[in-house]
Amino acid sequence: MLVNRAAVFPVIFVLITITKIGTGIPTSRPTVTNYDIRDAILQIVNVIRTTEDKLERHEYRERALGDQLKRGLSFIDKRVKQFEHFKGAITRLDERLAAVETILIQKEEKERLQSMKTFLAVDDIQKNLPLVMDDLKKDILDELSKQIERIPPPPPHPKPEITKTDFENLRNDLIKKVEKMNNSIVNLEKELKKTRADKEACEKFNKQIASNLKKIDTQFDNGKDLLQKYEHKLGEYKESTKESPAQLKEQADWQENFLKSLNEQKHSIADILSGVGNVSTKLNTLPKNDDIEKLNESTKNLVKDLQNSANVHTEKVIEVIGTKINDVKTKIAETNQEVKKTIDDLTNITKNIEVKLGENYKDIKTDLSSIKKTEEITIHTADNVLDTKRRLEYGVHQILGEMGQLMKTATKDIGETITDRFDVFELSVLDEENGALSNLTHKIGDDIDQVWRQIGIMHQKMNANAEILSKLQNQTDTYVNGSSDVMDNMKGKVAKITSKLMELDENLNYLLGRLMLVSHEFSQSKNGISKALDEIKGTFLEVQDKIKDSGPGPHKIDSYEEPDVSPAKK
Repeated sequence: MLVNRAAVFPVIFVLITITKIGTGIPTSRPTVTNYDIRDAILQIVNVIRTTEDKLERHEYRERALGDQLKRGLSFIDKRVKQFEHFKGAITRLDERLAAVETILIQKEEKERLQSMKTFLAVDDIQKNLPLVMDDLKKDILDELSKQIERIPPPPPHPKPEITKTDFENLRNDLIKKVEKMNNSIVNLEKELKKTRADKEACEKFNKQIASNLKKIDTQFDNGKDLLQKYEHKLGEYKESTKESPAQLKEQADWQENFLKSLNEQKHSIADILSGVGNVSTKLNTLPKNDDIEKLNESTKNLVKDLQNSANVHTEKVIEVIGTKINDVKTKIAETNQEVKKTIDDLTNITKNIEVKLGENYKDIKTDLSSIKKTEEITIHTADNVLDTKRRLEYGVHQILGEMGQLMKTATKDIGETITDRFDVFELSVLDEENGALSNLTHKIGDDIDQVWRQIGIMHQKMNANAEILSKLQNQTDTYVNGSSDVMDNMKGKVAKITSKLMELDENLNYLLGRLMLVSHEFSQSKNGISKALDEIKGTFLEVQDKIKDSGPGPHKIDSYEEPDVSPAKK
């Protein structure tokens, strides 16, 4: 509109001057000269040139905007196609995680049942040991009393065939058996020390987890900073679509880096899944329920063999005493006292064994309670981690790298612990001691519980990572939708600009037509003015010729002419 006004003013000025010239011929000199007309024409030419420059600029901007829109749409289409692959990968990850969850839950239930069976077997052994010892004591005393009652009057003293050496041998056998029991108790204490050492190792591992959680918090803060930078870059991208196309290169580079980070996350997730597969294969190599039941049956059979051997030895002693009782009447009181002493020693030993077993059982209970507390602490920390992770909206590609490293180290530690436990288990199986087998079953059950707890924590972390990936996908979808909306708005603006340019073209065409008419009229007026000026010059010359002083008369008069007389004089 300003261009039209600037172009109209000189045209109006020219028309006004032409009308003034046409209305009347001035007496002194004309008000409009050729210089004024030239200046007006130059102004019109300048206005036309400025309008042409502006039109060229608008066309250049339209071309640049069209190129930017084409590039942006092609780039967005490529990125949308690339993100479609992630949907399939995420669904596969969810399916695999669900399968791993089911396997872990089944194995946890099996291990709990096995541990319950082993605990019940140990409780039965603890309850039945004093009863068995009391029954043996009663049977021995009853048999001795019966044999004493059945003894006939003593014949003449023959030479004693059973000497003190035989009783000493029996005593030594009993002492050896007691020493074996003490050795088994010592082995129990060693195993308890090992469990305490494992507990300390678990505490160290929990400390490492706490430090890693602190690192993750710092990384979460870095993720927030990245989100702010991403929003800032989006604002710059919106401004760049309006102002300059040069910033598209930086945006493309940043998006390429983002895609590279996503590919690295893919590889890290694949490594994590391979680690989980290795852990599952190692867990499949653990001893099954059948093996543990076989071990329990072997321990029960060994206990029964011990009972039978004890019964056989008592029967043999009774038979020897029955056959040789006539020869040992004189020394029966001493032997009875020695037997009573040995029985008292056995009762004291059994009581000590029961006390030690009770103390060890209390220690095991305390260890289990402490392990439960550590499990609760780890679960609480895991909940805190999930709460902090829910606050994040972006930054997964940095966290997954360190999580992958932690998973690798954790799987290595678990593999090493499992191999160590299996080595100890093999050594204990080859050992001839009977008590070590039950203790090893307890220890293996505790270690497997710890391993399953660690795997459960790892599984929770994997679920959290899957949630973060889903959030990231939703964010990318929202950003893509926002960019499409921006592109739609840009299309509307471009359509408005094109409509305005069409109107401007129409106005310019109209203005050029008017200018052509004005120039034609101006040329006609110029020709008319030149003719009028020539006529005026001719009239002025005639008047000058008539007005010339010819001096005093007489004057020759060719013909009679009436003088010009004004009406006022008449």
